[in-house]
Amino acid sequence: MLRPARPVFTVKEVVDACSAWLQKYGYADRVNEHLFGLRELEQKYRLAGQYGILLSFLLVELIKQKDHQDRAMFEEIYAQAVVGRAAGRQLYDAIKALAADRRCPLCGIQAVAQVDHHAPKDKFPLLALAPQNLVAVCGTCNQAKSNTFDQEPSREAIHPYFDDFGSERWLSARIDSAAGGVAVFQAIPPGTWSDTKAARLRRHFTKYHLADRYRAEAGHALSMRKRKDTRTLEESGPDGLRDHLLADAGEYSDYDPNSWQAALIFALADSSWYLTGGMRSI
Repeated sequence: MLRPARPVFTVKEVVDACSAWLQKYGYADRVNEHLFGLRELEQKYRLAGQYGILLSFLLVELIKQKDHQDRAMFEEIYAQAVVGRAAGRQLYDAIKALAADRRCPLCGIQAVAQVDHHAPKDKFPLLALAPQNLVAVCGTCNQAKSNTFDQEPSREAIHPYFDDFGSERWLSARIDSAAGGVAVFQAIPPGTWSDTKAARLRRHFTKYHLADRYRAEAGHALSMRKRKDTRTLEESGPDGLRDHLLADAGEYSDYDPNSWQAALIFALADSSWYLTGGMRSI
């Protein structure tokens, strides 16, 4: 799961892009009244994310923005002027383009398809147009997240722009030979992490059903490499196959230490069942 680049444009640029629509539907004056506050809030959001206190910031804003009188307006602006209109859609698409390899930063499997509000717009309407609060994700992850907002520090949602959960290996897999070579994935946080960070990772792994989703991807990958690995085993023996697998795993790990591909191939290299011909029964 690679981190995307953060948007470089601001909430003012989003409002400017929507200006024709705002004028047409009579929202321009009301939004301009909010603009100074929106820009200030955007800056505070960014700083909170950078200093690791985003949840504390959002908990305060949750109270301030509860039942905000202009919630429906901001939700409509996002849906109609950002997602649904050409000028705003350009910024929407620009956020999607920030994802590394166009892959969802929450799962690392599927291509990004939608833009999600990290802080849900129905609870934080004044952040509905803030680019720092908008993250490109796949449809599956967006559906799993829905509009939930976990308020416990140990359950805080990972924010791909600000949280670094990818520089150390935490994704592990093993090959279940009794089940015919099924890959079983686990999230095992490094011992150097705080309890809260470790709990957040485990929550993320569960919430987005990553064990099941990675297992499904791995099943296809195993079928695809079966012939190659069988040939390597026949030509080079178990030790030669292990060396080939470790080389493949290293390449995936160099790019993303927590890719499901790296975890899978490291597991194959550690499986005596696979190294002695188990792939033939897959």
